[in-house]
Amino acid sequence: MLVSKPVSALTNYNEVLSEIDRGNEVILTKNGHSKYAVVDVEAWQYMTSMLRFLSDMKAVDDEMMAGGTWYSHDELRSELGLAS
Repeated sequence: MLVSKPVSALTNYNEVLSEIDRGNEVILTKNGHSKYAVVDVEAWQYMTSMLRFLSDMKAVDDEMMAGGTWYSHDELRSELGLAS
């Protein structure tokens, strides 16, 4: 659940932090506009890992589209020595 609070709410930071857990972020606003996000460190680590993974997958996809080798399912099994 997304909670939005003004930056000035950090004067009572323990109250703000008590509202944060995995899946529940606090968005801090400045002059009525979203400015900062406070998230659980596990959620942040998961998010950065997923972004890195998706970036790596995009690089592989770009390489394949640029003329990489494509294998059928049977060819891949054979190439990996898994042919049945």
